Amino acid sequence: MFNFLKNLLEKAAEGLPGAAASHQPWQAAGLSEPQFMAVVLLLQLSHADFDSTEQEQQLVLHYIEREYALARPQAQQVLAQANQLADDATCLHAYTSKLKVLTEPERLALLNQLWQLAWADGSVDPNEEMMLRKVADLLFIRHSDFIKAKLANQPAAG
Repeated sequence: MFNFLKNLLEKAAEGLPGAAASHQPWQAAGLSEPQFMAVVLLLQLSHADFDSTEQEQQLVLHYIEREYALARPQAQQVLAQANQLADDATCLHAYTSKLKVLTEPERLALLNQLWQLAWADGSVDPNEEMMLRKVADLLFIRHSDFIKAKLANQPAAG
């Protein structure tokens, strides 16, 4: 409880005039706030089934390297910071509200990446699917696009 209040006060203080402008690793890496929030959202999804595996962490790390053209050390710093934020997360709205500036194709691409992560262990946990439904709703993604993304990223049987 104390850590939650401490984090809340620190986050509130960051926005105050005259507060020391600390440059976050994701900003130093050249990521925009929506890009960083997308990474946090990926990590929140990896925690949704209460079993965040190394495979999921590596998938997110490769996503950061590929999508944002970052070197491994920078990508690892961004991943560490995003993991910390995802661990402290209490709701999705704080992150998805920053993603509403994305275009529809960008939001659909993010949804596809989220589905790839959900399917990474071969099956989708009900908690993961519930979270994906909420994210899709919060990002104003049509249900038909939600289903298309789910089916398109489902691993081939066999």
